[in-house]
Amino acid sequence: MSLFNRLMDKFDCMKKVNKLVLIFALSLLTACGYHLRGSMSLSSDLKNIYLFGMSGGLSQEMKALLKASDIKLALSPNEAAVVVKILKEDMRRRTISIGQTGKSQEMELEYYLKFQMYDNQENPLLDEQVIELSRVFFNDQLALLAKENEENTIRTEIYRQTARTLVSRAEAAVKSKQKKNAL
Repeated sequence: MSLFNRLMDKFDCMKKVNKLVLIFALSLLTACGYHLRGSMSLSSDLKNIYLFGMSGGLSQEMKALLKASDIKLALSPNEAAVVVKILKEDMRRRTISIGQTGKSQEMELEYYLKFQMYDNQENPLLDEQVIELSRVFFNDQLALLAKENEENTIRTEIYRQTARTLVSRAEAAVKSKQKKNAL
């Protein structure tokens, strides 16, 4: 057997070992409950959602979450398992502390969301609910562009957390309705 053939045999053996290691690692990841960032594992009862009255930021995060979780965005309330109706949404920015120069040093973003959830027959799934979130961040006057980017990132994270909360509550509401119907 030539040196080339022996090297090729070892290379083939290494390929097989690498494949086995990869398969083993992937099976461990799935066994521990790993899932892609941004997706939620939801029951099949929550097939589609209709969104009504959301701001652009929250709507964008809801659509991304629904897509990652294989939930369809309904085109009309009649097609939806759950209708999410936003009653009031507000994002406020306020100064918490002021530095020696009289400019703000710490800022707080406060988010308020009041909503209801209905089924497609306009039966309430949840009474009016409120989600309130706030985040504090340092406002360095020497790095204004960086702080503006940080504030936008914080806003996005607030919308993302709100979207996850809304979807979790929608799933709980659908399960609760099914339990009531079963009795």
